[in-house]
Amino acid sequence: MINKLFVFKSDSYYPYHNQAIEEYLLNSVDSDSVILYLWQNNNTVFIGKNQNSMNECNLNQLHKDGGYLARRISGGGAVYHDLGNLNFTFVSSNENYDLDKQNEVILQCLRSLEIDAYKSGRNDLLIDGKKFSGHAYYKGKENSFHHGTLMIEVDQEKLKKYLNVSLLKLNSKNVKSVKSRVTNLIFYNESITIESLCDSLIESFGKVYNREPIILDENDFDHDLLSMYEEKYSSYNWKHLNEKEYDHQVEDRFDWGTVKLEYSLFNDKIEDLSIYTDSLDTELIDIIPIKMIGKNPDDLLYDSEVEKDIVNLLKGDIK
Repeated sequence: MINKLFVFKSDSYYPYHNQAIEEYLLNSVDSDSVILYLWQNNNTVFIGKNQNSMNECNLNQLHKDGGYLARRISGGGAVYHDLGNLNFTFVSSNENYDLDKQNEVILQCLRSLEIDAYKSGRNDLLIDGKKFSGHAYYKGKENSFHHGTLMIEVDQEKLKKYLNVSLLKLNSKNVKSVKSRVTNLIFYNESITIESLCDSLIESFGKVYNREPIILDENDFDHDLLSMYEEKYSSYNWKHLNEKEYDHQVEDRFDWGTVKLEYSLFNDKIEDLSIYTDSLDTELIDIIPIKMIGKNPDDLLYDSEVEKDIVNLLKGDIK
């Protein structure tokens, strides 16, 4: 049962601090509460847990321009954040996690701002067929979160400049470029601002859950824990997780996402393997390489459609 709603809005634009707050809220949310966390990152490419940074963005240009690379603990694809974008996170116990309600908070908020938006596919919100909000999800043992972007006035030239979107993904959506498949909310309401969107989201949050939200203060957080989380997210090892050099690679697009396999063979067995994907299912992707390393590709079995697709892709490339 949900008895309390909380809202926290970060005043930091530093991605690793904002990620630290998100993990802190995830691990500290009460079992009878839901938290709405609002935050912004400046000039950041934000990649999914199982993505390869070199595949997803122009790192040299990003670093040259003073931008940030950040890796999240959820799945999904790479997105670009600047101060024309507002990020949201709904945090709750697994029992209180309700994706329909969480999406309704956003859609009701936009309706109040006279913007007609709708949900599409696995994790997108669209207006007139164009994406202004992409979502990703994380499920822990006790608590979960649902987070995403709300593009208000994102610099689409920088988005195009920094993101390398797979041609397989673009072709599957029948579009020519990443720029052509996204849009900004300001095109549909010229008076919208970050502040007005935040206010409307908080109001909608209260209405959908029928509770009055309580505002959280960062001064009440455990700053030692925040520092520990921030150190993790800002570390080179986390930002370039599982990124190695391999002898072979193959890529394809499936219903569940785009996947790129990079691997090495020794004595006809899989010596090492990394799976880079925008799939939302992080747990399965973490398990698959462990099951495959040390085996001959012809001996590989599968327990799910995702595993079947990956095994067949690997075997097809080797043959």
